[in-house]
Amino acid sequence: MIVTPDTIPPESRRTWLLDERRQLAAHQALCAARETRWSWARLVVFALALVPWLVIPQHAAFAGGLTLTALVLFALTIRGHHTLLAQREHADRLLRVVDEALQRVGGAVVCVRDWQRPPDAPEDDALLPNLLQRGPTWALTPQERDDLDLFAAPVGIYGLLNRTSTAPGARRLRDMLENPLLDPQRIRRRQSAVQWLAHNAADRLHIMAGCAALRGEDRRLARLMHALADAQPLKLPLPAWLLVSWAMLSAAFAIFVIARIVAADFTWVRWLLLLLAVNGALYARLRGRLNAAFAPWQDAAWAARALLTAARCAARHLPAVTNRSGVADCCGAEHQGAAEPSELAVLAEHCNAIIQPGALPTLYRRSGWVEGGGLPRLLANILVFADVFLARRLLACALPHRGALLAGISAIAELEALCSFAAFAWEQPVACYPAMVAGTKLQMVEGVHPLVPPERVVPNDASLDENVRLWIITGSNMAGKSTFLRTVALNTLLAQAGGIATARELTLSPVRLITDLRTRDSLAERESYFLAEVRHVRRMVLPPAGDAPVLGIMDEPFRGTDSQDQTAASLAVVQQLLASPHLFLVATHNRQLTTLAEGGPTATTAPNGRAARNFHFRENLAGDELVFDYRLYPGPAQTRNALRILAREGYPPELVERAQAWLQNATGRQGAI
Repeated sequence: MIVTPDTIPPESRRTWLLDERRQLAAHQALCAARETRWSWARLVVFALALVPWLVIPQHAAFAGGLTLTALVLFALTIRGHHTLLAQREHADRLLRVVDEALQRVGGAVVCVRDWQRPPDAPEDDALLPNLLQRGPTWALTPQERDDLDLFAAPVGIYGLLNRTSTAPGARRLRDMLENPLLDPQRIRRRQSAVQWLAHNAADRLHIMAGCAALRGEDRRLARLMHALADAQPLKLPLPAWLLVSWAMLSAAFAIFVIARIVAADFTWVRWLLLLLAVNGALYARLRGRLNAAFAPWQDAAWAARALLTAARCAARHLPAVTNRSGVADCCGAEHQGAAEPSELAVLAEHCNAIIQPGALPTLYRRSGWVEGGGLPRLLANILVFADVFLARRLLACALPHRGALLAGISAIAELEALCSFAAFAWEQPVACYPAMVAGTKLQMVEGVHPLVPPERVVPNDASLDENVRLWIITGSNMAGKSTFLRTVALNTLLAQAGGIATARELTLSPVRLITDLRTRDSLAERESYFLAEVRHVRRMVLPPAGDAPVLGIMDEPFRGTDSQDQTAASLAVVQQLLASPHLFLVATHNRQLTTLAEGGPTATTAPNGRAARNFHFRENLAGDELVFDYRLYPGPAQTRNALRILAREGYPPELVERAQAWLQNATGRQGAI
């Protein structure tokens, strides 16, 4: 239904989605009409199976032949109807996915799925194997998660990215964000997978629609996972061959007695009743073990069916990456000669493995037997021990394919997370795949904050390397300092998670991200605001040992104490940071810190040549209103606006005038505001 070239220009993506939505709506209407016709066809064919016995009852053989033919046609109509229903369900899911993309195309800051942090589920996650090698990672602390609005309401970074339909997929996306990669090669491999899914938008939408079949099935999917993991061979009090032989004899005897009853011979009825009594007593002894074997598989058929749909969509729409020769065929020439298969090739291989006839399709059919019950099943158990055969056949499918099926669930979760990054990349008006380099470097060109609406963003640059490792950023209130710090931090995080950066260009060495942007005290832990600040900054002054450099980002250090202590502590900390082998961005209102940067009277240059630089944000006065351009300029800030903001917000004029006089006396110059 969706046919598109690999890449679509950003300005054409909304138009393309609208066209596809119209086609899908038309396909839905056609499926609905066909479904009605198939329903009538099923009814008519079933009625035809009864007609011969009403019209020509005297020709039993001929009537039976016609009935058998009608029943075969009825079975075929059921199969065709189910195929049509599956197509319509996929079209419904695909339409919802397209509608979600329409909400987000162009970079709109809208959450289309859950924005909250998925809860931990260690028992479930322990069942799923790690299919992809990740290498070293850096775990974000709750401080970074809070500073960077990863799970903020109503929409944070996770909510902006999230397109997952399953709990394992949501947790995998969460882990990618909270544990950014440190190995450049691993980052590039994940980027390649994201890039293929982003460029092949049609295939990605179909994959996401297939995974959407699992939406709302988290409880059942977890039951299926545990049923597979905990499955054990069926142990019976009697040898299986003996039960099978006895069941066959019982069935043969029952057929014989029924035939005699039809011939009006009731001699053998009492023997049949005796057989049923013996079998009933034997089944009562087996029932406890059979119920225990079936219990984990309750509701498993629903999850198996949805999982089968997702795996088939993934296998069908990853055609170009099913080889194990690397990712050159689909993701670019930089991986030519790679010893490892691409990440998408690994996931496609696992999805293909579980959709083979003897694996998930068979498990789906056999787990459906568990749902049945009632009097017919009870009679079947008493007569031929039907549950023994059902349990043995179910376990005969589950046990040999347990590892492959759990790996398939893990593959779907990985694929959901990658599709989330790819959808985000495809929807952004400004985005790039960061270049990962060795050493110590961060160079961002026209970076924007992903949570700021496109119509309000103002791009800025950032550049840190081995020579200039520290920026001191000053500016008035509301000028854009905090937003700029978060822009750099978030693009760094997205890059090392393996996704895109919301910038024209980003060149980055993998770093360990440490932030101090938002500080909160804690009465429960007897931690004051200043003490919390001190502990956050200490992580930058004394970072944990690691192979990758630190990117430390601070906003107004030590603002929780008096001005003199703040100045002294901040000056000492900045000098210490400058002497370290790491990268730092420090935003402050304290003008004395600017003296440490190049050109300042107390500028500090470490023995190895490392230096700090000043940058600032400024505002302009338009009448009585402050106008911010949110642009970053070199040098320290020269203006203040705090008192003007007081006046604008309705503070008494005499209060503002007194504050202005005090400020002028303190600074020794006129026009301080």
